[in-house]
Amino acid sequence: MLDLINKNMQKTADQIKQFIDKQGRYITHYIVAQSHYFAYKKEAKDIARMTFNLQKDLRHARNCFNKELYGNGAKRKPLLLQPLFIPTLEGTKEYSNPQKSFHYNIYLGNLPKVLTTEEIKVLWTYCWVDKAHQKNDIFIAEPKENTTSHLVNYGLKEAQFGNIGCWDFENTQIPYQALNAD
Repeated sequence: MLDLINKNMQKTADQIKQFIDKQGRYITHYIVAQSHYFAYKKEAKDIARMTFNLQKDLRHARNCFNKELYGNGAKRKPLLLQPLFIPTLEGTKEYSNPQKSFHYNIYLGNLPKVLTTEEIKVLWTYCWVDKAHQKNDIFIAEPKENTTSHLVNYGLKEAQFGNIGCWDFENTQIPYQALNAD
């Protein structure tokens, strides 16, 4: 029975990876955003509450980021005027490491081409730190050529070990009209 469960979890992890890999050609930036939450010596109910609160904080930061990038158009035309935004959450299973915080790996795309990576970081920091009140520990980069698949593997590594809830589906946004306009 346990073997069957493990096979199904692996199948689900593979399906999640395939779905995110399909968006890989649109990913232009990668963010690691640390939070104030830690799983170290916490009970399952506390981790669930922290995860829920962090997802709410990410939703708030994402909506702020959308508005900063595209103004009110982000709400009026979400399939066209929103960034590609695929978050995965790590650190919720780190019971033994007191230094490992919950953090998001976020894959971005469909950003205004006039923005530099540093300007995107400033906007994201404003939304994550000032508006969502999370930790000012943010890394952002453009993926090097032919490394997007590696970044997706990295962001989904907890899924490979059975934590298929690491993909924050509720905070994912894919602006299909914008991506299919090319």
